[in-house]
Amino acid sequence: MKSKLFFRQKPHLVIYLLLLPLLSSCAPVISPEVLKTVDAVITFEQVLKNPDAYKGKTVLLGGTILKTINLPDDTLIEVMEQPLDRRNRPVNPEASKGRFIILFKEFKDPAIYSTGRLITVAGEVTGSQLMPLGETNYNYPMISPKEYYLWKPYEGPAIHIGVGVGTTF
Repeated sequence: MKSKLFFRQKPHLVIYLLLLPLLSSCAPVISPEVLKTVDAVITFEQVLKNPDAYKGKTVLLGGTILKTINLPDDTLIEVMEQPLDRRNRPVNPEASKGRFIILFKEFKDPAIYSTGRLITVAGEVTGSQLMPLGETNYNYPMISPKEYYLWKPYEGPAIHIGVGVGTTF
């Protein structure tokens, strides 16, 4: 009886407890400290057009991993850029403006950083590198990560609503 009385006196607490999982799933995946260093007015298109003009600037980018290349001391991760949603999750691959490379100064396992995985990175533009892409050469902007987030294969809303009829045998 006491618990019913408590919830009647504090209905806002019940609503907060019900919304807490939903609200926490909307939190950005890059820390606020690092996000403060991001120059939000710089677009990917600007960096792609002239990477050297943005050397030393911190940008927030994301997309789909296309390839992971391990070198003796570094790992290059080629990413197809995509717009980011409010959680900084890459969305809408059809809206991609191009590709970039994240240069990690450590080994990253290609089985984990595999083709098709989504990644978000806040990092410093370090210039560009001309590399083959099919039958042409492509000038990839190079990003040195300050912080990054590798998305799980599906990390969508945790709430599922549905109606159905089922049987068991």
